[in-house]
Amino acid sequence: MTILEALNWGKEQLKKDSEGTVSPMLDAQILLAHCVLKPTSFLFGHFEDELNSQVVDKYQRFIERRKRKEPVSQILGEKHFFGKPFLVSPNVLTPRPETERLIEIALDLITPESIVIDVGTGSGAIGITIAMEAKIPIIATDIDPQAISVATHNAKNHNVEHLISFLQGNLLEPYFAKNIHINSNSNAIILANLPYLSINQWMTLDPDVRDYEPKRALVGGVDGLDYYDELLQQIKSHRAFFPSELYLIIEIDPSHHASAPALIMEHFPKTEVRVEDDLSARARVVITKL
Repeated sequence: MTILEALNWGKEQLKKDSEGTVSPMLDAQILLAHCVLKPTSFLFGHFEDELNSQVVDKYQRFIERRKRKEPVSQILGEKHFFGKPFLVSPNVLTPRPETERLIEIALDLITPESIVIDVGTGSGAIGITIAMEAKIPIIATDIDPQAISVATHNAKNHNVEHLISFLQGNLLEPYFAKNIHINSNSNAIILANLPYLSINQWMTLDPDVRDYEPKRALVGGVDGLDYYDELLQQIKSHRAFFPSELYLIIEIDPSHHASAPALIMEHFPKTEVRVEDDLSARARVVITKL
């Protein structure tokens, strides 16, 4: 089987299933490129190259898994975020391009003295990317020890494990328990991409997401804002643990463009809240100075 034959076969297989695959040829290209250990661009100049039997067998297994709606990122065990590969597993949410907007906004606020806390780190994509880009220490928390394990692996893979302190616990609780010394001349930036889908939204997700990504990393209660409500309560009751200049930057579902700012103002009535769109022009990031 040649590369071109393999791509066409994979595309047709992915088009066969009843619900179809959104991007059958692209998925086939990504999966085959992984099998031959080359970038996808390599395939286009080598259509007539013959594939050995081991590569064909592996590729066919990948296509069968994709036909069952398993996400490409979980088949390969990695997902690119901010231009870098991140290890993913069924225990963590797969990093998404929408979250890159949160990174860009945070980098504009960060100084060399900033205290940066990545709450609910999951794969570690947010905290690790900030550490790589800003070259500053990061505190990252997650309640799930399996997520902490994945994030730690990613930090080592990107050579920033010396910059990140991973703490297991609920939201900001492990940070408070550490009683970290505060530099009054610095600012603090809390970053959070917590589960924000409602139960109804989760039930209508594509099988690629609903059946393969952890529900606990997606659903934030009946209206999707339970975890953010709890996070705001923690900040409010422990405000003295932070310097006077404190920013909260969170990712939301576009449907929360009004309810998320309203929730913040319930806890901090005098604050100003700003909502930023993602690259698809959908409300995605909420920024506030608390």
